[in-house]
Amino acid sequence: MSLLIIRLLVFVLVFWAGWRLWQYWQGFQNQRVEEQQGKDGHESMVKCEECGLHLPASEAIQSGKLHFCCSEHRDAYNTPPRDDTKD
Repeated sequence: MSLLIIRLLVFVLVFWAGWRLWQYWQGFQNQRVEEQQGKDGHESMVKCEECGLHLPASEAIQSGKLHFCCSEHRDAYNTPPRDDTKD
C-alpha cells in the first residue's frame, strides 16, 4: 500500500513540475512577443501646437521642431495675429 502512495506522490510531483515548466515557458514566449511588439508596434505621439490634439508623429505636419495636425493650424500658428483695434 505504501508503494502505491509513493508512486502517486511521484506522479503528482512530476505532473506539477511539468505544469510549472510549461507555464514558465509560455510566460517567456509571451514576454518575447511583447518586447518585439513594443519595438515595432508603438509610435511616439506629438501634440499640435495650435489646438493641442495628440496624434502619431508620422501623421503630423512638422514645421521646424513644432508639430501640427493640419496645414491650416500650421498656417494659423505661423501667421501673426491681426490688430483689429485700429480705426
